[in-house]
Amino acid sequence: MLAGILLLGLGLRLIGLGYGLPHVYNPDEIAIMNRALALSNNHFNPQNFLYPSLYFYALFAWEGGFAVIARVVGLFDSFAAFERSYFVDPTWIFLAGRALTAVCGTATIWATWRLGVRVFDRTTGLVAALLLAVLPLAVRDAHYVKHDVPATLMVVLAHLALARAITAGAARVSWIIVGALTGLAVSTHYYAVFVALPVAIGALTVRPPRDAVRMLTWAAAAAVIAFAATSPFLLLHPDLARQDIIANRQIVMDRVTSARGPFGSLGFYLHALPSLSGAGPIAELALLGALLPRLLNRVRVVVLLVFPIAFLLFIANTFPATRYLNPILPFVALLAAGAITYVQQLSRTVSIAGIVGAALLVGFTAFTSIEQDVFFRQTDTRTLALDWISREVPQTATIAVQPYSVPLRMSKPALVEALTAHLGSADRATIKFQKQLALDPYPAPSWRVIYLGAGGLDVDRIYVDPAAFQGGAGLAPLRNLAVEYVVLKKYNEPDASMTPLGAALERGARRVAVFSPYRADVPGDRLAAVAPFLHNTDARIDPALERPGPTIEIWKLD
Repeated sequence: MLAGILLLGLGLRLIGLGYGLPHVYNPDEIAIMNRALALSNNHFNPQNFLYPSLYFYALFAWEGGFAVIARVVGLFDSFAAFERSYFVDPTWIFLAGRALTAVCGTATIWATWRLGVRVFDRTTGLVAALLLAVLPLAVRDAHYVKHDVPATLMVVLAHLALARAITAGAARVSWIIVGALTGLAVSTHYYAVFVALPVAIGALTVRPPRDAVRMLTWAAAAAVIAFAATSPFLLLHPDLARQDIIANRQIVMDRVTSARGPFGSLGFYLHALPSLSGAGPIAELALLGALLPRLLNRVRVVVLLVFPIAFLLFIANTFPATRYLNPILPFVALLAAGAITYVQQLSRTVSIAGIVGAALLVGFTAFTSIEQDVFFRQTDTRTLALDWISREVPQTATIAVQPYSVPLRMSKPALVEALTAHLGSADRATIKFQKQLALDPYPAPSWRVIYLGAGGLDVDRIYVDPAAFQGGAGLAPLRNLAVEYVVLKKYNEPDASMTPLGAALERGARRVAVFSPYRADVPGDRLAAVAPFLHNTDARIDPALERPGPTIEIWKLD
């Protein structure tokens, strides 16, 4: 049964794994992959500490192993070809990276089973594993090259070791393992530091108190050593690390607490856990499991409740993002499984009803995950637009586009132009851009691309600020740059910053193509209520949607 559950979980996490490729529509995936693959050129110094380092090292090693296997089986005729593929067609590279996340998600199912066996029994462990295997949010996020699913695995492994250590008492090796896994969890994602709370409480339950302090000391020492060994440059560059961590806090937390006060996002997460995760009945069963006194003892309270509650209170102060719920999901599955198996034991009639109800629940949840996977496989609107542009727009044209829109490849002369504008010379560009410029032949199709936005740190892009179209400027800012086509992305809510440009296009350009994510039979008055699905947002997959991506409009200047 466990093997079947693991195969089910892995299958759900692999279906649609190649969505969008060779184009990557989740910008976080690009940033993470860039940082991981650049480690060899940077002497394994991440040079950025918005996240700790363990996942980057693991991803680098995983991609290195994949490169070796791909070379042996003939996917690439050389390692240089593997490197070139990142700039030309990174399909295999991102498939491998996403596969690592899928494997971590499947390993979390196994770890949840082991934890269920440890704190409850075999049946409860199997039910918990089955629930986690089909949870739509866990399935969805296992498709991304991101930290949350690997961090969840480390959190569950640390709790598994903790459950064993509490029952073992003053066994030094057990507490060293707990500490080491806690350090590795924090080295995967900073927010895993809340694992320290159940570890500290669990250690203090050891008797006599002198042994409790000793076990806690061993665990703390092991945690520090494990963290330092797997995120060493963070400790070697404390000023940069502090700067990046503060910047991350400002982005993730301060903009919420300053506007809404403490715990300003708690309502979002309490709603998102049962609704956006597709786990309404499972979340309700988990609450029942947490409230049934007969389900809880010293070990279960420490292992199953302390971290989820502390972590939920923490993310209640973060900018709303359902991916932060991942570390809680295994505990939701465990508590729900405990409630299911408890109810099953009440009477024969209740047992039969419980089995039927649980089967229907798992079937419905699995079907929701399959629908989600199938939706991922649909061609993104941005890919459709790119295909149209590749057929209809000559490569000599200049195209204006918004960031994170249609993935237009910048031509070599255009890249040199942008690097020169920002750096004074393309020769001053980083190794990444030098390698990109050295591609021979340079990949096609490509165009001179101008970006619509306020600009930023991107030295490879020339920006036109949308504010330049205010005050009756019309399309002059684009005409001055010889722009011939404009690609706009639209959502169900208008973007006020792009309104002047939209008005100017209505007067001085022709709309030549439109690509919509909505089904053709959806009434127009309903579209305003349905947000397009984007892989880096929390928009739900509404039945009105046919495919991922925003509405794309292509305009040709007269």
